Amino acid sequence: MQKLNIEIADSINKNQRIRAIEIFYDAFEQKIRALIKPKEKAIAICNRSLKDDQVFYALLGGNVVGLIGLHYKNKPFLEFKYRDLRKYFNPLQSYFIYRIYKLTSPKIKDDVLRIDSIAVDKSFRRLGIGTQLINKVFEFAKNKGFNEVILEVINTNPKAKELYESIGFKEKKIVRYYFLARSAGFSSEYVMSYKL
Repeated sequence: MQKLNIEIADSINKNQRIRAIEIFYDAFEQKIRALIKPKEKAIAICNRSLKDDQVFYALLGGNVVGLIGLHYKNKPFLEFKYRDLRKYFNPLQSYFIYRIYKLTSPKIKDDVLRIDSIAVDKSFRRLGIGTQLINKVFEFAKNKGFNEVILEVINTNPKAKELYESIGFKEKKIVRYYFLARSAGFSSEYVMSYKL
């Protein structure tokens, strides 16, 4: 495997931020499109919703090549607000998206840090960037006194599940959605845990 000189940063500039959101969108397009269309609206809403203090970015030569979004103390890294959605959708659509978002955002214990999303630029996948981002989260979680790091991986992404298992995550449970999440590209997800 090629070793890249990756810097893990907790803050970036506005242009880098837009690139980070594009990488996030590309990684989760099917899931996002199930709720928000078109791409331009989704990127604008994610840009307004991103919590800077809950994201780490992978940089290569100053360019964003990946990110990892955190959810802890019941604060997600993307926090959709109804008023932001109203800038792009009518009241009914805005309320629907907001309610789905609220219903699908899990409540977690205070001693648990949840990795909400990991996204790596398609051109830089399988080069260890995701692992570096996860290791940064482990370091952050230990320093903040968390006892456990959790994440979910969908049943249609077995390679990601294998990666998490190779890092030391263990399957905790399976959540089945059946037909409810089919338009988002999956029917169940594995909740995985790493004890610190």
